[in-house]
Amino acid sequence: MPSRGAFSRLAQDCPSCHQAAPIRAVFFTGLLLALSSSATAQGLVSTVRELQRIEAGTLISAENTQSPWNRVVLLARPRIASGDVDSLPTAIRESVSDFVLTIMASVEEYADPNSAEPRFRLADVGLGYSTEVNGELRAVSVADAGKAGINLGLFARMLLIENEKQLKTAKVITRTSTLMIIDAPAYVLRDGEHYECVMRHFIWVEPTTGRNAALVWLIDQDSAGNPIVDLSESPRWAPAGLQEDRAIHVDGREFNMFGIPGKKAFAMESMPPGKPVAWTEEARSLAALPSYTVDTLRSLSAALNAMLQPE
Repeated sequence: MPSRGAFSRLAQDCPSCHQAAPIRAVFFTGLLLALSSSATAQGLVSTVRELQRIEAGTLISAENTQSPWNRVVLLARPRIASGDVDSLPTAIRESVSDFVLTIMASVEEYADPNSAEPRFRLADVGLGYSTEVNGELRAVSVADAGKAGINLGLFARMLLIENEKQLKTAKVITRTSTLMIIDAPAYVLRDGEHYECVMRHFIWVEPTTGRNAALVWLIDQDSAGNPIVDLSESPRWAPAGLQEDRAIHVDGREFNMFGIPGKKAFAMESMPPGKPVAWTEEARSLAALPSYTVDTLRSLSAALNAMLQPE
């Protein structure tokens, strides 16, 4: 079973993971400045599409200048923590933590004719799984594991196949040149049951520095099936490069006769470990919309910015 050295080193090299509160307002000030420009407003794209996949073999590092994926948004390593742990076959239990859910951003620097300083834009956001190879985290896929020098065992392969099925359900809701909103189905633990909802990621790049950050929250449905903000947990402000030790609850009823987990077998015990932020009424009313116009996106950004300001 691989060691956790690469994941631990990434966490140590990410000072923003331990200093979230002092700099959060600075990021959002840059976001609002970008949204107020006509170029950004005209660049609003609301067509829903799947997320780009991070190519197998890609080095997962903000220092990887050879890859377009040059910013770490979130790395979440699952860890079996509670529930029907004994129902898991040993091979599955040992393989779960080998695959790190990986969200990367591609940030580009460009020359702005109206500024003497370089500017930055969010080219894209990529999603995938990574695993440790020779002491480094590298993206992995079932189809291209061999090409990337990654040897998948039988149970690891079956687990990764199920993980990749879930990746296909993650969608881009809207984007501009500096931000992207993405939705991904998630299972969370509620009163001992695995409850399906949507985890929304509001990811942005500060246009004058190129630094990235994200705000993450859950979306539920009302009795009529309309999307609403889930109020059971506060949104989390996630600084660049956030490392998550994702505690997982196991439901033994969701395994087939061969011991292979279904999509509801695992659920997160809680939200990512970023800074909790209290909802305001205005932000909550806009945060679960299925699509955005320039005006509603600007209003949402302003409301989120107000939430993030230091008290």
